[in-house]
Amino acid sequence: MDEHDAHAAQGRPAEDAAAEPAASRWEDYVDVFLSPAELFRRRATDRVAPPLITLLALALLFYFVLLPANRLVMQASMADNPDALAAMERFGMLFQVIGSVFVPITYAAMIAFAAALLWLCGRFADVRIEFSRAMLVATYGGFIYLLAQVAGSVAVMLHGEVGLDVVRHISFGPLRFIGSADTDPVVVALLRRFDLFTLWQAAVWGIGVSVIYRVSRVRGLGVALGAWLLMTVPAVLMALLGIGQTQSPGAG
Repeated sequence: MDEHDAHAAQGRPAEDAAAEPAASRWEDYVDVFLSPAELFRRRATDRVAPPLITLLALALLFYFVLLPANRLVMQASMADNPDALAAMERFGMLFQVIGSVFVPITYAAMIAFAAALLWLCGRFADVRIEFSRAMLVATYGGFIYLLAQVAGSVAVMLHGEVGLDVVRHISFGPLRFIGSADTDPVVVALLRRFDLFTLWQAAVWGIGVSVIYRVSRVRGLGVALGAWLLMTVPAVLMALLGIGQTQSPGAG
């Protein structure tokens, strides 16, 4: 490939996925954790629907599996509000049903928002990302978020109800060491962006952009870094407004 062809190849999706050996979908859901570059080389031009549907289905499944951990988190969050705690005990089943409806909606909204940020940051980095490809990258990144929720729930169950701090004990970042229920919500929102799983998710985004659009890893990670930073804005605004103070396990 001469210099002109090499330059033209950048900024558009790779089209050689068909040359890769066939792989099952389940291999994709392993490779997203272990070998994301291989995954995105294989699925560069793939449809977003199969992994997105799988992610939403798994999110709903784990919502029900992890209900005991979420219950512990809610009880710890409402320990100083007896009325809210009594309402949770009285209408617990109704809350669970409502939660099951909102889980796939919340996941889909987060993925679409992350895709929009990747698309926007790609424009600033001169990587002409198609929104469908941004959705594909964000969808596979969503599996990291799902793992974070599972890990956070396991951490909550291992700790138990006594002394549970909903800020510290579901964190896998600096909040585990310096956070507490009394920490300023804005500080919590900022420090959550440095959680292990949040950084891992951003790394998957960067690898996806660099592989699919055949740009340097530094450039792809730069796009992901921009999206990672912008994801902080709604969390900070919600903290300033006092919205969403209670976090589910693993929420970043």
